[in-house]
Amino acid sequence: MTTHAGMPLMASSSSPGACLILISTALPGLIGKAFPLAPGEHVVGRGSEASIRIDDHGVSRRHARVVRTSEGACFVTDLKSTNGTYLNGVSVSSAELREGDRLQIGTGTVFRFSIRGQLEPREEQLRQALSAARVGIWDWNASSGVVTWSEHVDRMLGLHVGKLSGRPMELREVVHPEDLERVKAALASALEQKTHVELEYRIEPAGSGFRWISCKGDVLTDLAGAPARITGTVMDITARKQAEQELRRHALIFESFYDGVVITDLSGRIVDLNPSAERMFGRVKSETLGLTLFSVLHPGETDALTAKIFSTLEQMGRWTGEVEFQRRDGTSCTCESVAVPLRDSEGLAIACILVHRDITERKHLQARLVMADRLASVGTLGAGVAHEINNPLAYMLVNLHLIRSGLERLEALSPPGTIEPLQQLAQETTEGAERIAAIVKDLKTFARGEADARLGAVDVRRAVELACKMADNMLRHRARLMLDFESAPPVEANESRLCQVFLNLLLNAAQAIPEGEPPERHEIAVRIRTKEPGQVVVEVRDTGAGMTSEVLSRVFDPFFTTKPVGEGTGLGLSICHGIIESMGGTISVESTPGKGSTFRVVLRAMEVEEDIPTRVDLRTLGAVSAAPRARVLVVDDEPNVTSALRRALGSDHDVSTANSARDALQLLTRDRGFDIILCDLMMPGMTGMDLYAELDKEAPEVATRVVFMTGGAFTPRAVTFLQGVPNPKIGKPLNLEELRVLVSRRAAGAQR
Repeated sequence: MTTHAGMPLMASSSSPGACLILISTALPGLIGKAFPLAPGEHVVGRGSEASIRIDDHGVSRRHARVVRTSEGACFVTDLKSTNGTYLNGVSVSSAELREGDRLQIGTGTVFRFSIRGQLEPREEQLRQALSAARVGIWDWNASSGVVTWSEHVDRMLGLHVGKLSGRPMELREVVHPEDLERVKAALASALEQKTHVELEYRIEPAGSGFRWISCKGDVLTDLAGAPARITGTVMDITARKQAEQELRRHALIFESFYDGVVITDLSGRIVDLNPSAERMFGRVKSETLGLTLFSVLHPGETDALTAKIFSTLEQMGRWTGEVEFQRRDGTSCTCESVAVPLRDSEGLAIACILVHRDITERKHLQARLVMADRLASVGTLGAGVAHEINNPLAYMLVNLHLIRSGLERLEALSPPGTIEPLQQLAQETTEGAERIAAIVKDLKTFARGEADARLGAVDVRRAVELACKMADNMLRHRARLMLDFESAPPVEANESRLCQVFLNLLLNAAQAIPEGEPPERHEIAVRIRTKEPGQVVVEVRDTGAGMTSEVLSRVFDPFFTTKPVGEGTGLGLSICHGIIESMGGTISVESTPGKGSTFRVVLRAMEVEEDIPTRVDLRTLGAVSAAPRARVLVVDDEPNVTSALRRALGSDHDVSTANSARDALQLLTRDRGFDIILCDLMMPGMTGMDLYAELDKEAPEVATRVVFMTGGAFTPRAVTFLQGVPNPKIGKPLNLEELRVLVSRRAAGAQR
């Protein structure tokens, strides 16, 4: 290249023609266009007088002059343009053009000078197509490792013209360091095997940041047939890679959702679902594609759900509901589901997204809370019923005792055979009333529940017998009940909760035996024995269906059950396990399929110190029968109770009565000389607890003489009160002999 300050220098050339090929401009459609240079003068610019007209910002109206001499030489002269004229990147005022020179007019319009008069039609079309498609050309020399690029690559990557295409360079100058070895290996492999190469890698020209490009090429050989170079095309795929990364990010989010996500088309057929949905539904994706969700979860049933979802979406734009189904393994599942439309950029619905959250455990917990609340209500009701039954039982048994005593006295005065039938009737009635009293006592034991969860000495035999009585109706229709009780010390437990455990184990044993088979074919055995010092073992064995090892490993898990849907929540054995562990014991199970199961409960034994007997030894009755007469006040809201106790105690003591706590308080305010006050605990209005509080405040010495009669403490306040008050307590229905002994002893103590 030669520059001049004045007229252009002539250069000899026998070239038949010349042209300027547009390789860079703001108008992509002109890329590759060739402008033939006939002998003479050609003005390049934006104005109407320009013969090579380029309507590009930065080009002056008369920007430069190109002159082709008669000898064929070509020269360019800047016409004092605003943005200058550059030849191969150097500002010039005048210069000669040679083959391959790059002539820049203004800021972004670049020509390549060629000594050919014009391009072949197919060459120009190819260049235009490559330019329009944003495709560049590359060439890699196998021996030198040098890569060259077409001028389209600069523009494609947003680089200054000549950044890449102006010079050869090694791969390491442009390929991202992390991709370099992979690119080299792929090129070497293509050369060795003479195969087509396709690569995607990052290109990182110095100071330009990296871009993703797709590179395709074919191996070219030399005259000897040896691989010499690879030539092909490159495309900028940065936008595609970014979109792919965004899609992968969304896919990872989609797959990582804890909730089950299902995507359907506008007819409700599944097109995709995430792994959480596969686990939730118990089906793999390939089984669900093309089907509606309902037909996947309820095969063979009429689908009414899909139409309902899309109808609601059309009207409301959102659908919410619960979906219930059963997995293939037999486990049931309840999902809280939400469906919303998926819209495109114009707001048109193109798909539907359904999000499902497994609420099975929450449903079980809700059911458990409802059941616990119901049981608490039943317990309160049971305790209240027990109290109401015990009141009439109290005076019934007292009156029956008095009737039997009166009949014994009449027997000596009546003809033989006259009194015996009446005595038999009184005896049978007494036994019936005592039986009712025993049932009520058992009911009270179960009704206590959590109201009295303290641990104490419990007769494990009584707890088992009570559970057997409660389960008797179911047991006797399934199997023979065999009991084997060894002598065992009391255990450290809570009686009502221990009864609950044994009742549950007995019911499970009965349910493990197939219904409909003759009861004599099967056996449920309960055994009590002392295992080691300090331990009592209770075993419940059945000859039922037994359990597999898989079921056995989960038998104490919450919500696990093998019972049909609706017949069990899977909480019974889990609760039993928690109860026994809270008492410091253990519960375990052994089972063989087809041969039955054995549940083993190990409890801690207690050393119980001798205490004041809870039952009066009737042999001491004679010793206290000579005690002085006492003043007794009976306080009960049931008139029949006060009347019965007046008759029962009136022959030996002075008995006064009050049918309300307020009447009793008024009486005791005037007269504090009563030796013993038999007071009902639960009374309407002012209770026995309230009466005691008033006496303890105004006359503490009188409060110590109160003996509480209770038919059942069924409120938390009553339970807490009885646990804390030091006064004696006697339960209804009353044992008349024990009551007489108690009154006589209290009278004797008062006299001392």
